[in-house]
Amino acid sequence: MDLQSRARKLRLEGKSYSCISKVLSIPKSTLSDWFSASKWSSDIKDELINVRHKNNNLVAANEERLRRVKQRHLLYLDEARKEFEVLKKDPLFLVGISLYWGEGEKTNSGRVSVVNTDPNMVKIMARFYRECLNISEDQLRVGLFIYKDLNEEYILDFWSKTLGISRKQFIKTQILESRTPISRRRSKYGICSLYCSNTELSIKIREWIRLLGTLSGISLPVK
Repeated sequence: MDLQSRARKLRLEGKSYSCISKVLSIPKSTLSDWFSASKWSSDIKDELINVRHKNNNLVAANEERLRRVKQRHLLYLDEARKEFEVLKKDPLFLVGISLYWGEGEKTNSGRVSVVNTDPNMVKIMARFYRECLNISEDQLRVGLFIYKDLNEEYILDFWSKTLGISRKQFIKTQILESRTPISRRRSKYGICSLYCSNTELSIKIREWIRLLGTLSGISLPVK
């Protein structure tokens, strides 16, 4: 296959002059002489322009989305700092944020989540969610991890009554295979995950933890 035929084949595959020139070491002016008068080549050029415009629009849209996310993140941080000055006077808030510091999810996932085996601790966190974070009942979700030798129905009822959350808001229970004698003593009610999806609160909680650390003389980075 001669050079022009190879160039034609690449052009028909939708390649740009720049691409063909690079692959075959042919000047773009030569490619233009060969193909610019052909309607099929002009159609390919128009399609390449459209694709480039779409890609540019997509890049611009992504940049705008990231700008808005960053702006919203900064707004939540500013609100969290102002709210902390009021919330820090509430003993329940201080207990809740301290427990969350130790037991809560602190990644940038948009989830507010605490996992523990202690019913009293999770019950306190349920109060913290409702009274300090103003999380509505329909947002709350519960996930249980229990060992296969435990009675699932009994444990579901136990946690539902303990937390005051309808079983309709419990996700599918995860069954674990086996446990050690120590875990038998510590997890007779399984492992409870109390959570909701809320990006704003997730950001604010991490800032409140940082501010609580500052009160205690501990310097933590802004997240």
